[in-house]
Amino acid sequence: MGDQALTETLNRAVQHGPPRLLAVVAATWLLAVPVLLLAALAVSALRRRGPHTLALTVLGLGGAVVALGLRQLVDHLYFRPRPYWALGAVRAIGDRRGDSAFFSRHAAIAAALTLAILLINQRWGLLATATTLLLGLGRVAAGAEYPSDVLVGLAVGAAGTGALLPTRPAIQRTIGRWLHTENAAPARPHRRELRLGLVALLLLAVLGGWLVARVQDHGLRVALNRADGRLGGHLLTDARLYRPTSIQTLANGHWRPTRARASGQVTYVNREPDGDVHVVLKAPDGSFIVLEIIPELPIAAPHDDDRITAWGIVRHDGLHNWWELHPLIGWARGHVNAPSTGGLDD
Repeated sequence: MGDQALTETLNRAVQHGPPRLLAVVAATWLLAVPVLLLAALAVSALRRRGPHTLALTVLGLGGAVVALGLRQLVDHLYFRPRPYWALGAVRAIGDRRGDSAFFSRHAAIAAALTLAILLINQRWGLLATATTLLLGLGRVAAGAEYPSDVLVGLAVGAAGTGALLPTRPAIQRTIGRWLHTENAAPARPHRRELRLGLVALLLLAVLGGWLVARVQDHGLRVALNRADGRLGGHLLTDARLYRPTSIQTLANGHWRPTRARASGQVTYVNREPDGDVHVVLKAPDGSFIVLEIIPELPIAAPHDDDRITAWGIVRHDGLHNWWELHPLIGWARGHVNAPSTGGLDD
């Protein structure tokens, strides 16, 4: 069963009755279990003055931070609409969010903490593992993420902690000095820690390679579209090559084609330090998109309060969590009513 089919099946199974409540609890609150377990183990270690457990606790927290940092980077480079936006058969259980589904933040944090718990105490680690898997299942059933988003989140979270394992002896010695304990840490990490660290780095390298391929693919796609337009006798600045839509549709992440044309009022124009010009185009209902004029495609910027029609390449900026026309290919004052030719890549 594929990614979409499994998401639709699980979501359909929990739409009513007690399963719906269980899905909400699993998707939202089960993350608290590994957090509380690791906190309890840390408090117990403080009472026993156990630097080894505290060092692993620090690694688990560090792994969660690494995973969140990678998630922020991925969000800036690659956007995947959440299933309840992209799939007509999937209905949201709980709140809807406009950010990217890839990869699961909840699964990444839970996996990072769970690996640390497993290394501290196997029995509690198994409980944390079961909870983390149920959490991932709940995220899919709630329509918030695809199974692949959860699996990648689990891998990245565990890899975040695993990649830090070779630093455990140094952290343990530091904590030991702080606690004034005589338990000395070994000068070098165990072989198991080195192996786990190597596997974790390989996993992160694979994710990095996949991201580079996606980013390069996006750049090549835009370049080929431009070349195709020139060879076909089309000007990319021709508004008819861009399908019309509303700013609200773009701002909510409901627009699937690569290109778009939208009309609204300019409420903000600013030149950024990197040479880009940001233009905020707002609809009467308050929704907005950002038009980005880049140095590689310089065009004159509109002015505040201008009512314009703009067209360009649709992109989600995960760092700021807004939708853009990036780059902005062209704009005209007023509302452009020209019919769309369908575009070259939509």
